[in-house]
Amino acid sequence: MKSPSADHATAGSTEAHVAGRKECSVIEAARKLFLEQGFAETSMDAIARSACVSKATLYAYFPSKEALFAHLIEAECRLKASRLKMPDLDIGLVEALRSFARQFVEVYLTPESMAFFQAISSERMRFPQLCRLFFESGPKNELMRVAALLEEAKDRGLLTFSDATEAASHFLSLVRGDLPLHTALGLEPRAEASANAMVDAGIDAFLRAYRREGTSRVAARCRNKTASN
Repeated sequence: MKSPSADHATAGSTEAHVAGRKECSVIEAARKLFLEQGFAETSMDAIARSACVSKATLYAYFPSKEALFAHLIEAECRLKASRLKMPDLDIGLVEALRSFARQFVEVYLTPESMAFFQAISSERMRFPQLCRLFFESGPKNELMRVAALLEEAKDRGLLTFSDATEAASHFLSLVRGDLPLHTALGLEPRAEASANAMVDAGIDAFLRAYRREGTSRVAARCRNKTASN
């Protein structure tokens, strides 16, 4: 009798592809149910039924509901990070900050993103490690990316601060304003023009606090010189 591992080793690529599709079905079904029903109300039985797989197959991929949810958290954070492109400061400090901020709002402050956050935060008492995983994989990671961008701007003499992480935290808080609360409460979404105005006002407030003194005047002189030529 051949062992299961031997069967797998001699199987063709089609079988491996089918196994991949099953796992994807499990992940998609779990994500949908977690968002609709929450973590506590979603059972592994329901996920298996929705994914059209057996419980044995489901547990072969994920030994527990917590493990499956942890996988979803990491996958969600990776996807969002891949969609949030860091701008090049060569386009100008204001344009770079605006580009990132508007992307951030579009990626993180959607009703679906807030529903995912709420599904995680609702389990903070029973599964604090899941909340920690989300924080480390998502918000903290993005904070560090922003801090790196601001540090580069400081190195170029465009900004001044003593703590890049603190400055990044202020930046994100200013550009998102009340949008997270607005979305979390299910209120009517702000019009794009209104959301963009909030972002721009946040950037202006951030630059008033952190822009290196004299930078704007130097930039203005450069523009005037270019225009005169």
